[in-house]
Amino acid sequence: MNQEHFFQLAASDINCNTSYPLRRKFFARYRTDTDIMENTEALSLYYHIPFCKHLCRFCEYTRFLCGDISQQNDYIDKLIAQSEKFFGSHNIKKLYGLDIGGGTPTSLELPVLNRLLDYHTEIRGKYDLSEGFEPSIEFSFSAIDDDKIRCIAEHNIPRMSTGIQVFDDGLLSKMERLPQALSYMERMTGSIRNAGIKKLNIDLMYGFPDQTDLMLSNSLYAVKVLEPEQVTLYELRYNRNGLDSVSVDRNVLFRQYEFLYNGLTDLGYKGRFGQNTFSKFDDEGVSSYLYSRMFLGRPYKGFGVSAQSMSDKGISYNILKSDNSRYMPDFDEISEEYSYLLPKDEIAAKYICISLYSGRFSLSVLEKILCSDPMSYYHNEFDFLLEHRYVEISNGICTLTKEGFKLYGAVAALFWSPYHREQYIKMKEGKK
Repeated sequence: MNQEHFFQLAASDINCNTSYPLRRKFFARYRTDTDIMENTEALSLYYHIPFCKHLCRFCEYTRFLCGDISQQNDYIDKLIAQSEKFFGSHNIKKLYGLDIGGGTPTSLELPVLNRLLDYHTEIRGKYDLSEGFEPSIEFSFSAIDDDKIRCIAEHNIPRMSTGIQVFDDGLLSKMERLPQALSYMERMTGSIRNAGIKKLNIDLMYGFPDQTDLMLSNSLYAVKVLEPEQVTLYELRYNRNGLDSVSVDRNVLFRQYEFLYNGLTDLGYKGRFGQNTFSKFDDEGVSSYLYSRMFLGRPYKGFGVSAQSMSDKGISYNILKSDNSRYMPDFDEISEEYSYLLPKDEIAAKYICISLYSGRFSLSVLEKILCSDPMSYYHNEFDFLLEHRYVEISNGICTLTKEGFKLYGAVAALFWSPYHREQYIKMKEGKK
């Protein structure tokens, strides 16, 4: 199948986005017992808290209904044990970032949250921190209060991130998400600023079935009232959530993104068209963990159930990856369940897919991964993309054009490994 035909196949599939691998079974041939973090000395850290007050239908991440304080403490015990085991067996010297996500970390009871953040502070004190090191924590307005905000601020976390997703009570109710009054969100954002936290990020989502322009306008109005320093746009992914995507296509998604992009730039946010993160500062609109992972292609280590890790050797996933249970099952310890020793073309494809979240990727990072000139390695792919003006290249950066962003999933797919392409085509043919 030539470039044109494969590109059109991927362009017609709503499930082709920045996910990689598209199916975990595509990596089965690379299973290994090798430690992919061996000899890694610098990385970013991610701590996954899988608890939520409510389970939203659209969420693609591993999360469970929050249990009592005993279950929460038990989980933190196991999280810290996994972290300590890793640091005790690896010669880590430098950290680029440290994020706490979920789930909803602030669904933890205050004493448990304080305990987690005490450990967070301890970890930061043991290692060199990169210039620009900026930790971040996720929260929800349904699971935050003044005491938890003060706790976060006292532990020197300068960035908090939350999702409004859609400012529409009816659509949120359909998605089984608890709506919050704008007046309450405004009061909580005031508390965040009064506590001295420098950056607030708010997530907005688009691509829901039956999502209207009025709903998008209402979400932009909430941003205008709350005035977060950063905003992130998330396209709803249908890969794993079971929602019906029949009413959504790439043209709808592109138009909704364009609507939100224009609204955010009118509000003074900076960001390239095709980029999903926006900021009132001269930055990329993400934490240092995400920037290091997303654009610079540096190693990252995930702790907690279902968390992902990656290095220049491969990728691994912890236990309970993609578990859809409402309540967290019992387990003895948090460990890696799947580990893959990947060839360079798979690592390069993973980097490109992650980095296209920012609408661009670095050719120098690719060259380091491939040990080869990427313009030569991918000469057929780049020839096709440049000829059709889906990307432009300047100063060593490959950036999506406006037309390229409309079909970004297909652009990403062109850089999939040959084996991944082969498995994808077999999967598509099997569904005919």
